[in-house]
Amino acid sequence: MELYTYDARIKATPEQIFEVVNDDDRLKEWSPIFAGNIYYTEDKRTKGTKFRTMMKVLNKTYQFRSIITEYEENRFIEVETTLKQGIITSSFRLKPEGKDETRVQVTSRFDAESKRYALVLKGIRPVVRRVLDNQMKKLETITAH
Repeated sequence: MELYTYDARIKATPEQIFEVVNDDDRLKEWSPIFAGNIYYTEDKRTKGTKFRTMMKVLNKTYQFRSIITEYEENRFIEVETTLKQGIITSSFRLKPEGKDETRVQVTSRFDAESKRYALVLKGIRPVVRRVLDNQMKKLETITAH
């Protein structure tokens, strides 16, 4: 089930945008719920990197097992995150669109093992969309030059 989709142009180069997305400290600048990652592999950003993502929601920290399934520096990253209820696959794609402008495409998909849980997620999808849209607007501001 599709959880989130974003497709827009940002006035920044792919390198400027990826610099923020590809660095845990910079991620905290534009994602208020991101608390950090704990890495289980030597490389932090490459295909096959395994890590635990920590998210802080309503003063509680949640941890999720993740793996980078695809990676192309300054262009594309795909991450699979495993929850008890299923798998979230998120991708972040950057395409240069002329001088100092980049098309940013973000998708997040949830494959639930339980139909009941999928219904719950369908109900909260508007809230998820609002939160993530706000994060993307903040990314635009951070990378603007």
